[in-house]
Amino acid sequence: MQANVVKLLVAIFFVSYPFIVFFGLSYFPPSFFGLVLMALLAFRYGVIKSDERMLMLPILLVFLTYAVAMVVIDNDRMVLYYPALVSFVMCAVFANSLRHEESLLLRLVKARGMTTSSHTPGYLFWLTGLWALFFLLNGLVSLWSSTVSLSVWTLYNGLISYFIVAILSAGEWLFRRHYKKKKGVIDP
Repeated sequence: MQANVVKLLVAIFFVSYPFIVFFGLSYFPPSFFGLVLMALLAFRYGVIKSDERMLMLPILLVFLTYAVAMVVIDNDRMVLYYPALVSFVMCAVFANSLRHEESLLLRLVKARGMTTSSHTPGYLFWLTGLWALFFLLNGLVSLWSSTVSLSVWTLYNGLISYFIVAILSAGEWLFRRHYKKKKGVIDP
């Protein structure tokens, strides 16, 4: 139960990060956000299952390095790069999985014990590539927004990007229903 609470608090922080930065930069130095990020990464590492730690460690080290840089550089601009970094890391994770026999989404489906058909690997390979492309574009727009203004950055990273994710997810869900029907795949 305690692990779920930590995961929830970390998720709430990361989702609301743009708004925390928008209001917090008036009161706290940029290095403060790096210290908070380091603490949250330590909490998150503490609740990762031991068999998942080796898989998650490289990603956590990237974010830890970034958090340390935030503290050392102590510049407002560094605080704004975090959402772009998240997108680029997600892009790398999704894109890298396309080089393996099973894409990231196929591995997740199998790990959750969901039923698959002969069409599932190809479909999930395509979908993994789509998410990799989304994260690349999202990261680029996030970087661009950091050069415009804090308000634009907050609007894009705290609202518009989540709206795009919702539209992409809903569109994929609708397409998947059509695709399954076309291929004659019946859900149990």
